[in-house]
Amino acid sequence: MSKTKTHRTAPQISLPCSSNIAQFTLSNGIHVYSYENFASPAIVISGYLINGARDEAREKAGLAGFTADCLMRGAEHYTYEQLFEQTEAIGANVSVSAGVHTTGFYAKSLAEDMPLMFDMLSDVIRRPTFPEAELEKERNEWLTSLEERTNSTRAMAGMAFGELAYPEGHPYHYSSDGYPETARAITRDDVVNFHRSHYSPRDMVVCVVGAIHAGEARDRAETAFGDWQAERPARVELPPVPKINGRVSRHIPMQGKSQTNLMWGFPGPSRLEPDWTHCVIMNSILGQFGMYGRLGESVRKEEGLVYYIGSSFQGGPGPGSWQVYAGTNPQTVDRVVDISLKEVRRIQQRKVTAEELSDNQSYYIGVLPLQMETNEGMASQIMNMARYNLGFDYLLQYPDMIRAITVNDIRAAAQKWLDTENFVLTSAGS
Repeated sequence: MSKTKTHRTAPQISLPCSSNIAQFTLSNGIHVYSYENFASPAIVISGYLINGARDEAREKAGLAGFTADCLMRGAEHYTYEQLFEQTEAIGANVSVSAGVHTTGFYAKSLAEDMPLMFDMLSDVIRRPTFPEAELEKERNEWLTSLEERTNSTRAMAGMAFGELAYPEGHPYHYSSDGYPETARAITRDDVVNFHRSHYSPRDMVVCVVGAIHAGEARDRAETAFGDWQAERPARVELPPVPKINGRVSRHIPMQGKSQTNLMWGFPGPSRLEPDWTHCVIMNSILGQFGMYGRLGESVRKEEGLVYYIGSSFQGGPGPGSWQVYAGTNPQTVDRVVDISLKEVRRIQQRKVTAEELSDNQSYYIGVLPLQMETNEGMASQIMNMARYNLGFDYLLQYPDMIRAITVNDIRAAAQKWLDTENFVLTSAGS
């Protein structure tokens, strides 16, 4: 049996909201959300389980991702070949991948093929067989990807950034993709045990969007996952992240590279912070809007020092990083850092212009309908509202929320979350 909370669709409202998102909770703790969209003949099933790289031992770095990748290598009722042949035959798609906090899954097909999509997802998530030969093929692909990473200046600078910005023992300190030594050492038993210990329906989320009635979406989820019983260990809290003290630098020399990639920044806010939207607009003005905001205007357009430059907040459940990133000539790294620091000081000390704020507000309000043009986009927004406890009327409130941001809010966010004296600086290249 399932506990049901259903809302009828309000035809005049096109955005997913509390009046048209059907919500169900299965008896084993799975949360099911459904949004009816009969404008398209397709459906999307998207969701996540509460396991990821933060649940793996440090000496097994990459285990969560490897386990997720191996799910598609064969299950009780579908071999690797059958999974891909059957989805290809009907133009469908099924995938599973792990992040730091969650393991996500996705399926897309015509509505008439939804039963098959649920059946495949249920089989690979609940009953993978982890064939030895297929695991070794997946391991070889993993090792190839890690080898390619060592040749990427951006990837190497990013990996060093995490190691310096977050203390040992914190999951953000380590690469969720693992390392060559861990990729070679992880055994089939490790994969089987991780799946047995950490794959559970508890707090799992399933979101169905498309040409399907909410009741049928619930019934399909119930059939696929309703009888699943499995527990997972309670998670420990993320360890504290100390403030960076001074300028902490590391350069990774890479011969034969004409470009150096650099990153500077520090741990920032989580997506749960009340001033998150202030941070987003502030950062857009600084290093995103148009051709990379103020940073692009000063460092790229006026000085001609970089191939690209920008800044970003990572957000997420934990204190994701804020960073400036750029690709430049090895001889101009210090100059790029100096100018970008100057731009950060400017946005901290002086109010942005009313025009800058208005342009960014219009962009963020205007882009929202574009993000709702696909079933995937709507599913992503519904899951974000659920995951971060935003409330299911968040999208309706969003335009007013953005319009309410003031130039004083922008300066306050910059002063609170940015720092030009204490930061990590990493670079990789010649």
